[in-house]
Amino acid sequence: MTFVIAELLKDWPCTWLQGSINELIKGVKDDSRDVQVGDVFVVIKGRRANGAIYIDEAIQNGAVCIISEEREDSKVCPDVAFGIVPNTRSFLSHASSRINGNPSEQLHVVAVTGTNGKTTVSHLIGQILTFLGYRTAVIGTLGLFINGEKVIENVPSLTTWSAPQLHKTFARLLKMNVTHVIIEASSMGLAQHRLDHCSIQQGVFLNIGHDHLEDHEGIEAYKKAKCRLIDLGNKIVINQDDPFWLEVGKKCVKELTWFGKHHVILEELKTSSMNLKIKDEEKDYFIKVGFSGTYNTSNIAAAISTVRQMGIPMNVIAPSLPLLTLPSGRFQFILNQPFQVVIDYAHTPEALLHFLSSAAQITEGRLLVVFGCGGDRDQLKRSEMGRIAASYGDFLWVTSDNPRTEDPIKICQEIIEDLPDSTSISTSIHIEVDRAKAIEQALQCCQPGDLLCIAGKGHECTQHIGDQILPFSDEEMVNKVLLSLTRNNEK
Repeated sequence: MTFVIAELLKDWPCTWLQGSINELIKGVKDDSRDVQVGDVFVVIKGRRANGAIYIDEAIQNGAVCIISEEREDSKVCPDVAFGIVPNTRSFLSHASSRINGNPSEQLHVVAVTGTNGKTTVSHLIGQILTFLGYRTAVIGTLGLFINGEKVIENVPSLTTWSAPQLHKTFARLLKMNVTHVIIEASSMGLAQHRLDHCSIQQGVFLNIGHDHLEDHEGIEAYKKAKCRLIDLGNKIVINQDDPFWLEVGKKCVKELTWFGKHHVILEELKTSSMNLKIKDEEKDYFIKVGFSGTYNTSNIAAAISTVRQMGIPMNVIAPSLPLLTLPSGRFQFILNQPFQVVIDYAHTPEALLHFLSSAAQITEGRLLVVFGCGGDRDQLKRSEMGRIAASYGDFLWVTSDNPRTEDPIKICQEIIEDLPDSTSISTSIHIEVDRAKAIEQALQCCQPGDLLCIAGKGHECTQHIGDQILPFSDEEMVNKVLLSLTRNNEK
């Protein structure tokens, strides 16, 4: 789709510095490496770098217009149009939507936010709608899925995609006759205005916990970022069991649907399944789902309430519920006999508590735990996660997650620094910074009936160490070690 600059700037505050406002443009980009001939390059100021340093590269790649928040006289090229707007992040969202034909307005977009559970709830909603015959897409941490099938392609690693990528994908999905799109709305995605000009029919609010506080400079800014979805969503679905969202919901003037533990009640928790009672206005439904984790009752409740708010009755939804599956790396069983091994993405205190407390309820033997904390991230949660792991695990291996530029030994020490002396607790604690070795040691320690929980990375297939991003998968490592142990036993 071809526009002139004036069409993007219509009704948008702008100080025009030079060039023709009627210059033809083909796209809008905020990454100079992606700029093609005829594109507008939008300068974004990040925490670590000012996008203005990439103006020259954008022009070399064919940018015909630069939009910034400041004059960049040293970067201005006389042959390239230049304008100033108050907020380039918000402008980028507007321009990305506009140049793609405002595709979200023709879709039913559901945005899911929360410290924990965004990926699971997004995929559960997507699965229910797919089972009911809707052509559905899910966009988020795990990539792009259409009707439950992953689209294998180079997609962003962000939970909430950049505005140019998101609206381009919306336009593509429209051409593929997709009608419903579920997206994960991260705190950073909301704070950075990536969803500002996305037409969101439903905003879903799961919980508030302890994560990404270093990005927001504190819990209040983190909560404020999450609350931006209240303004963006036409209708709201809120967890009434979360104290923060309960109070927010009471003040909300938009159409609101509650969900919580009294809507979906856990009747029986089994090793790899759960029996649930789902309360509806007309009758109760008794459903067995093929996955575990007590906290998943809340995730199921969120998904059901979201679909119910669309006007779809419970008697239509109910037959699809036994068919639901968890996304990759979420309470994912790798081995079920003679002992159990399960991996989970739990990387916050709340998520680790939910994961291990659920695991403790289904193991017949000992609970073994392998986990670590990411580097260059919120340090305050490390000792809290150590206490949680030690309170549930009989054997604990503290290891590397994604240490990034921090010393992995230092991270491990901070995890256990507030734990009582080993003589006063029953948990056996080992520090092994090599994650592969930690997993191997834990598997070698397992006995029949035990349950080994490997937390923190879930679906991830890389590990960030120093300035390197190396291939690493918890699932692949478990399978590799199990194969080696089997072969050794056969000798």
